[in-house]
Amino acid sequence: MKRLRTVVCGTTFGQFYLAALAMLPDEFEVVGVLAAGSERSVACAARHGVPLYTDVDHLPAEVDLACVVVRSGVLGGTGTDLALRLLRRGIHVVQEQPVHHDDLAACLREARKHRVRYRLGDLYVRLPEVRRFVQAARTARERQPVAYVDAACASQVAFPLLHLLGEVLGTLRPWRVTAADADPDAPLTVLTGTIGGAPLTLRVHNQVDPDDPDNHLHLLHRVTLGTAGGSLTLTDPHGPVLWSPRLHIPEAVKHRFDFDAPGTGHLTEPSTSVLSSGAPAAYRHLLRQQWPAAIGEDLRAARAAILGEAQAERPDQYHLTVCRMWQDLTKELGYPTLRPGQAHQPLSAGELTGEVGVADLIRHATAQADLHVGTVDRRLVDDFVRQLDDAVLLAMLAALQEAGALLDPQSTYSAEEILADARVAPRHDTLIRRWLRVLADREAIARDGERFRGTARVDSKAVDQAWGLAALTWQQALGTREFVAYLRRNAECLLQLMRDEQQAALLLFPEGRTDVADAVYRETITARYLNTAIAAAVRSLAAVRNATHPLRIIEVGAGTGATTEAITTALTADGRKRPPVDYLFTDVSHFFVTVAKERHADRPWIRHGLYDVDQDPAGQGLEPGTADVVVAAGVLNNARDTDATMRHLAGLLAPGGRLLVTEPTREHLEILASQAFMMTAAEDARRADDTTFLTRGQWLAALEGAGFRQIVTAPDEDHPLAPLGQRLFAARIN
Repeated sequence: MKRLRTVVCGTTFGQFYLAALAMLPDEFEVVGVLAAGSERSVACAARHGVPLYTDVDHLPAEVDLACVVVRSGVLGGTGTDLALRLLRRGIHVVQEQPVHHDDLAACLREARKHRVRYRLGDLYVRLPEVRRFVQAARTARERQPVAYVDAACASQVAFPLLHLLGEVLGTLRPWRVTAADADPDAPLTVLTGTIGGAPLTLRVHNQVDPDDPDNHLHLLHRVTLGTAGGSLTLTDPHGPVLWSPRLHIPEAVKHRFDFDAPGTGHLTEPSTSVLSSGAPAAYRHLLRQQWPAAIGEDLRAARAAILGEAQAERPDQYHLTVCRMWQDLTKELGYPTLRPGQAHQPLSAGELTGEVGVADLIRHATAQADLHVGTVDRRLVDDFVRQLDDAVLLAMLAALQEAGALLDPQSTYSAEEILADARVAPRHDTLIRRWLRVLADREAIARDGERFRGTARVDSKAVDQAWGLAALTWQQALGTREFVAYLRRNAECLLQLMRDEQQAALLLFPEGRTDVADAVYRETITARYLNTAIAAAVRSLAAVRNATHPLRIIEVGAGTGATTEAITTALTADGRKRPPVDYLFTDVSHFFVTVAKERHADRPWIRHGLYDVDQDPAGQGLEPGTADVVVAAGVLNNARDTDATMRHLAGLLAPGGRLLVTEPTREHLEILASQAFMMTAAEDARRADDTTFLTRGQWLAALEGAGFRQIVTAPDEDHPLAPLGQRLFAARIN
C-alpha cells in the first residue's frame, strides 16, 4: 500500500495532526513541517525528527499531501493562501475548518485544475461519542419525527456543530437563524430558527480572550434532539450520550395511584439512560489519544479519495453548504465580545461533592512545598545542572583514560575494546556502554560509526575546577555541601567502582552511617520540596478520612525514612501523638527496617515489614485493597519492570486509593556515576531505550496502563526546580 509523503503546516494545532500521522505509519510518512520558523516550530520538527521548511517553494518535489493547520483567511490567517499555493504545486490538501464559502470554492476549483484532492478536516464528527450520538439520532428519526433541536456551542467551534447537525438530521436545509436581543455582557447569545426542517434553538458563547482564543470556552458542543418519545442528548463531544424518555403519567396513576395497572409498563424505564460505554475519559487521554485518532480517520478518508478507493464521503456541495450556513450564523452573531486577561480557574468534581480530587490535593501540597523551600532563582538552578553535567562528563572520561582507554586521538575503539581495556566488571558492562553513548552525545568524545575516537587526556585540574564550580553554585541556595561532596567522592572512585573494587553502597553509607544518605535524600532542595509535598498531601487525606477506619498508608522502599519522617512529622504537627492513620513502613532491606523500628519506637501507630517491589505483594503478606495511600519515594526507578510493579501497587489500593510517587524524569549523569552502580538492571522501556530513568511521558503511560486516573505531576515545567528533573506523580486508582 502506498504511503503518502506528508507535510504538516503549522505547529500549534498541527501537533495533533503530527500525533495522528504517527499513529498511521503504514499509510503516511511525515517528511517535514512547514512553519514560520519560531522556536516552537524548530523544537516541534526536531521532536518528530523531520526537516523544518519555512516556505512552500522549499518543499521537496515528491510531497503527496499537505495538512494545512493554519487559520484560514476568514479568521485573519494565511491558511487559505497556503492551501492554494500547495494545490498549484500539485499537492493534495486537507485544510482545517472553518473556511469561507468563496475560499472553499476557490480551493476546489484549483484542486480540479491541477488534478489533486482538497477537503476540509473536522475531527469532531469522528469522535467516538459523537458517532454514538449520530447513530442513535438516526435510529430515533427512523421511528419518530424530530420535534426540535436544542443546541449550544462556543463560537470557535460553531462550524463543526453545523457539520454534526447535518450528520444527525441527514439534511441541513431549510435553514434559518435569528438572534434574539440580549444583554451584551451575557456570555450566551440565543438564536432561534430552523435546520433541516426542525425547529432550532441555539445558544452560542460568543466571547473570546484575544490573547488566548483557543481557551476559556464555556462549552464545546451540547445537542439535544427531541422526539415524541423523549430526548437524546450529547452532553459534550466526548460524551456521555443520554436518553431521557418523555414523562407520561398514566390515568391509573393519576386517579388510583396504581403503578401496576395496564399501560404503566413504561414507568419501569429509568428517567435517564447513559448510552455511552464506560466512564468518561480524562482530558489528557482525549487530547493525546482520541483527538489524534479522530484526525487520523479524517486523513485516512482523504488518502482513500487520493488513491481512488471506494468511500462514503459527503460531496463537496455539502461542505459548501456548511460554509454558507456558518457565514449566516456568524453574521447573525456579530463579532465576539473581547474578554482579555482570562485565567484558568479549575474546579473539580471532587470539590463539588466534598471529596478531595488529586489535582486539588497536589495544588495545596505543592503550595506548602513552595513555602518550605522559599524563593529559588531559576538561573541558578540552570547553571548548577549545566556545571554538574560538565563535572560528571569530565570525571567519566578521566576514569576511562585512567584505565587505559580512549587515550589515542588517532585511533578508534569499539565498546568491547574499551570495556576490556578498563577491565570493567561484567555486571557493569551496560552502565559503561551508557557512559560511552552519553559522552558521544554530549560531544566529549567523537563517534566514528559504531566506534569511539580517542581524545587528549583530561587535565585533572579541569576536573577539580568543574567540581568546585558546581559545589559553589549548589551551596548558594540549593543544598548543603555534603551532597556535591558525595558525588565528587564517587567520581574519584569511578575506576574502582566499574571494576567492582569499591562498593557504591559504602560511599552512600560509610561505616554504616546514614549522614551522607540523609544529605542526599533529605537535605537537597528537591528532596525538601518533594517530601514536603507528599507530607502535605497525606495530611490532607488524613483530615478528610472516612470516620469508620483510619487512613491506611503503605510506604514501599522507604529506605532511610526521609519521606517517612516528613509525613509523620506533618501528621503530628497539631500535637496529636496518635494521628488517625495506620502506617506501614516497608523496605527490601533488613538494615533499613531495623533502623526504622528503633527510630519509630515512640510511634506505635507505625508498623514495619519487608517488601520487595519486584515481587507480588500477596506473596509477601500484603493483601489486595488494603491501602488508601501508597507512597513510593525514589524507589520505582530501581524496579526491574516498572509496569509490573505499578500493577502490583495498584492492586494494593482500595477503590479510589491514591498513589504518591517521586522519581527522576530525565537522565541524571551524576547518578550514572554513583548510585547506578547499585541499581537493578531494567527489563522495561529503559532497557529498550538504553536509559536509566523513565521520562515523564513513560511514567504517565505506566500509570495509565495500571489503571490509574486523575494523574497529576509536580513541579510544572516552568517551576524553578523543574531543570533538576525530579517529579512527584499523584494518581487515583479507578
